[in-house]
Amino acid sequence: MWQEPILEPGLLADILDRAVANARADGGGFPARYIPELAQVDPEATSAAMVLADGQLLTAGDAAHHRFTLQSSAKVVLLAGLLEELGAERVFSLVGAEPSGASFASIARLETDGPKPANPLVNAGAIALCSVIPGDLPARLGWLESWVERLYGRRLPVNSRVLASERKTGDRNRAIAFLLRSHGILQGDVDEILEAYFTLCSFEAGVADVARLGAVLAQGGLAPGGGGERLLSRRTTGSVVALMATCGMYDESGTYLLETGLPAKSGVSGVILAVAQGRAGIAVASPRVNAKGGSVRGHRILSDLARETGWHFAV
Repeated sequence: MWQEPILEPGLLADILDRAVANARADGGGFPARYIPELAQVDPEATSAAMVLADGQLLTAGDAAHHRFTLQSSAKVVLLAGLLEELGAERVFSLVGAEPSGASFASIARLETDGPKPANPLVNAGAIALCSVIPGDLPARLGWLESWVERLYGRRLPVNSRVLASERKTGDRNRAIAFLLRSHGILQGDVDEILEAYFTLCSFEAGVADVARLGAVLAQGGLAPGGGGERLLSRRTTGSVVALMATCGMYDESGTYLLETGLPAKSGVSGVILAVAQGRAGIAVASPRVNAKGGSVRGHRILSDLARETGWHFAV
């Protein structure tokens, strides 16, 4: 009978280092330009991290000092928190659970296949979910801060410059929000709902923080480290990871999953959150992104990791 080889932390660290070194040679892609503040970052910054089931942290590249905003990778936190508090029936009354086959900020998709957003991991879906965070705007922001701290393991700051840039250039998201309201999907003040959404995208972190969230998902909702603390139910975790696999990389989700077998969620800052089920949470970050919003170097790192570890979920 075939048995999976045991990969010691030292070997995993070497694999991670090699993957980052190989990815640095790829000069493809550019930092996202439609949010001006994201275009100001160092395009060569490249970092990666793993958090293993026992809580051990492995890092590579520029992890010690590379910081970025979470952008759409944080939609995972919004989805998980609302599934825990409101339940799946309420969440999926607002959003679907199918790949959109369109870009993450598509308006046409809402007109042709809506009015309900395709899934909670596209912009329209996350904006719809921000509308049901309980309370007024301060309460909604406090709710986000609380769930971010719970799942990333520490209190994360909001990058005020990126938040201001999100507000200033968020006309497409405003259009999405008003279209959702016109169809009755969105209730409440559009500006307040978008402020919650822009804040969610503007939390700042490093790859160690993001990998910790991945480890929670990889362990079925348990905090890494073996203490047995449950942060998410198994049902919520299963739903989130399934949606990451099918929808988390937008209209390149199928190609990406075929290559790596690691459910993932991208953000246009260049971060990718990935889950190796039962093994580790993984985070990679580099701001050079492709036309789909995925990190060019991040894709290469995850592809190398999947090949060298044999962690493709189907193996």
